[in-house]
Amino acid sequence: MRTKYPIFLYLLALLLVGCETTKHQAKYVFLFIGDGMGVSHVTAAQLYADSVLNDTAGITFTKFPVVSSSTTYAANRFITCSAVAGTALSTGYKTSINTIGLNTSRTDTLYSIAKKFKDSGRKVAILTSVSIDHATPAAFYAHVKSRNEYYQIARQMLKSGYDFFASGGLLQPYGLKGDTLSPSIFDLGKAYGYEFTSTFSGVDSLVKLGTKPIVYSSPNPAPGSSLNYEIDRTTEGVSLADITRKAIEVVNNPNGFFIMVEGGKIDWAAHDNDAATVIHDVIAFSRAVDVAVEFYRKNPSQTLILVTADHETGGFSIGNRSNKYDVHPALLQFQKVSKEQLHQIVHEFRTSNPRATFNDLLSLLNQYTGLSGSIQLTDSEKEVLRKAYLNVYGSNNNAEEVTTYSKTDPISEYAIQIVNQKAGFGWTTGSHTGQPVPVYVIGVGQELFAPMLDNTDIPKKLLEASGLK
Repeated sequence: MRTKYPIFLYLLALLLVGCETTKHQAKYVFLFIGDGMGVSHVTAAQLYADSVLNDTAGITFTKFPVVSSSTTYAANRFITCSAVAGTALSTGYKTSINTIGLNTSRTDTLYSIAKKFKDSGRKVAILTSVSIDHATPAAFYAHVKSRNEYYQIARQMLKSGYDFFASGGLLQPYGLKGDTLSPSIFDLGKAYGYEFTSTFSGVDSLVKLGTKPIVYSSPNPAPGSSLNYEIDRTTEGVSLADITRKAIEVVNNPNGFFIMVEGGKIDWAAHDNDAATVIHDVIAFSRAVDVAVEFYRKNPSQTLILVTADHETGGFSIGNRSNKYDVHPALLQFQKVSKEQLHQIVHEFRTSNPRATFNDLLSLLNQYTGLSGSIQLTDSEKEVLRKAYLNVYGSNNNAEEVTTYSKTDPISEYAIQIVNQKAGFGWTTGSHTGQPVPVYVIGVGQELFAPMLDNTDIPKKLLEASGLK
């Protein structure tokens, strides 16, 4: 009778060899965070790319081999904020609302994976389309009780030792208003060996000189020290893809790197319930991911790319009550500017044309949104806009309203609402929701992210894929 032990030992040996060969060692790691980007935001952008832009590539990260989802709740609230979600994605721990890099009771420090990558000898770059001291980027280097401590956040950035930062700029580089005693972030940066520049040629020169670290800020920032919305960006404007490409040039080295890229203004546009602007910024975010994919194709056995969101914003839907089963994404092509920019246009129009008629206003809206032109208005919609016109032109202060990240007015507000409604898109809130967010992965260790995740799992698995603890 033959013994079964040799077969058992052979299978055991194969298993052990298999375990050894499946150890994940990602040397180059990209983490892309579409702030506020839910499944509907991505799907709407894909619909628009297909039906309007005739872009066969579309939102390319949706074709990654691993597609999963992640829960996002905070330690003390089901619907999270960017500070808490950013901390979860950067440290693997949940915390309390508005807290960055500290535990729930704000008594202990939580360290991000960016620090662990840096401590392991890899270079680190932190990139965002908003300000570098905003909640999500701050979660990768700062530890503060409130996300609004922008000056303190920036000071902690200078102590991180990371190699490259790129963004729209800083919110409080000179401290709080009226503070004449605190040194500026720029002066402090010099003391810590940081160099600041607002040109890519300046970055290149600093790299040649061997300068590190480097802080790049957009030369023409939009409100909130951010990059311009993609829908508002001119050909001379800096895109998220541009700074992603530059970051790779700066930190690429034989020891590897970690690059975090945030598409921060997807969230801002969703807070404004501005579907066209959301879609254009998701597409811009996808183009930044494409830059990383170009790098991956040259280094497929050493690169890992993960795309996700910190939370969903707006309760965005493809379909609404008035349109029922009909969606017309092509109507969004007639909107040429963000709601934020439209407000500025309306303000300037009112200032320079104080006696403008309602028909004059309709001509203006036709130019920038397609309303009353390519997008026909019903009598009731015209009446809504007429009331908004009377409100704005009858007000001494332009009837200006402050939203989460911008300013608006009744004319701009209702104009964008009508565009959204006619295109077939809907919103449930101007805040965040508790919906799970998508996760897309390609590269070394991608199989680690296959099941349903919590946001705290993501940084832990990124470290595992990289051979770090």
